[in-house]
Amino acid sequence: MHLITSATLDAVGVEGVRYRPNLVVETPPGTPAFVENDWVGREVHIGGQGDAGIVLQVAKPTPRCAVPTLEHGPLPRAPQAVRTLMTANRVDVPGTGVVPCAGCYATVVRAGAVRVGDEVTLR
Repeated sequence: MHLITSATLDAVGVEGVRYRPNLVVETPPGTPAFVENDWVGREVHIGGQGDAGIVLQVAKPTPRCAVPTLEHGPLPRAPQAVRTLMTANRVDVPGTGVVPCAGCYATVVRAGAVRVGDEVTLR
């Protein structure tokens, strides 16, 4: 699964569709951009009470290529979609090297349904 936060999208100034995430996590005002980097190794719990929600294990930051800079349907080119990451969020991703990143990859620990507005917690 690929997750990205609204804080990261706001900082880069692009629409979420450019990065093709499975989930966009709405973060409160004041959340730092690229907070997903700090989620590596943690569990993300989404929705449900107790054992009813889904659980994801964050594996690594998501490396970025030039695709998000291209036109996406009616959206024009957006060079900042990677340019901003090149200067503001280069991360050492195991097996890849130091690369521009936005969002994080996670594996499913426990499957379930996700709904818009579900609470997201880190553990």
